[in-house]
Amino acid sequence: MTANLIEELKQHTVPEIPLLRTPKTVQILMIRQTHDYTIFRTEETREINVAVTPKSIEDHSQVTRAVFLASKQKAPETREFAATVKEYYRKYRGQTPFTTQYDSLVDQLSKTLKKKDLKTLLEQEILECEIKDSLCRTCPRCTLFGAVVTEREAKIWSRWNIKHRIEYSSAFSLESYDLVTENMTFNAVTESTQLTGQALGTTENIAPLVNFPSIVSINSPTWEELILVIKNLIKTKSYGAEGRTKGDTVNYITGIVFANEEVLTPLEYLLELSQSSLQNVCETTYQIEEKYADLAAFKDAIRLLTPQEVEEFTNYASGLQLTAEFVAKAFTDSLRFAGQVDERARQTST
Repeated sequence: MTANLIEELKQHTVPEIPLLRTPKTVQILMIRQTHDYTIFRTEETREINVAVTPKSIEDHSQVTRAVFLASKQKAPETREFAATVKEYYRKYRGQTPFTTQYDSLVDQLSKTLKKKDLKTLLEQEILECEIKDSLCRTCPRCTLFGAVVTEREAKIWSRWNIKHRIEYSSAFSLESYDLVTENMTFNAVTESTQLTGQALGTTENIAPLVNFPSIVSINSPTWEELILVIKNLIKTKSYGAEGRTKGDTVNYITGIVFANEEVLTPLEYLLELSQSSLQNVCETTYQIEEKYADLAAFKDAIRLLTPQEVEEFTNYASGLQLTAEFVAKAFTDSLRFAGQVDERARQTST
């Protein structure tokens, strides 16, 4: 990937997390493909969600499809994202490249908030940040995926929430429902006799190699956030219920759109793919993006990555080492944003 392309794409991100959203949007198109039997629904009943849609963008005959709900996509990805940023915070927090950036901002906020032990408090809050009732509102996970305060009196910040800047939509199976599901019985083995006895029940599973066209949209991302999201999509491979024995799902990134709006929806992406060949899905995706770019409100702001650029950028992001400087920039951006929101909240409350 050339330095010129990197610099060009950076222009479509923001240098720091803005207090107010900008129009800048990055859409990551992908195929989520099951690689094992999978139960996406985590509720006790375990039924598969279904929806009736047109067969394709031109064929309006109805087809029943399995649904991969947005919430079931987001849940494992936000957990993986949180684990990643926390792990690298632990790794670099005491190293000079990290402290050079981060500690200077901590010192400024310490004076503003009148908290001499702010660095210790921040470290404790970040390491103890937990979904969903103990969010620190200070780390990259909180500032991207959002955070709601649940305590009346927090240790550092006043009372305010963070709206998410990463958005998910439900994905629909490319194949029809009757072709992608399989009922499986389960039972328990008695340890001493190794006898199974009577079957305990039956669950309906999504079969392996079922395809769910999907889109993740990020509003006002920094360069660091975009890289982390790409890495996270590649990293996350376990979805749904009973992840101990099933649920393997792989995300294949097929397109990336930089724009001042969401150019297309996952349902539109599905219906377009339904009438196309999947032999070269990245090229097909690019043609779909071109079609919907012509329908966009702000055509001059759109930058579509070609199939070759998608491959180059995905390889660049997945192969990029998360250095102390990179991680420090991500955490410093999040801390600066939290400080700005807190200052605004204190001003409006007086």
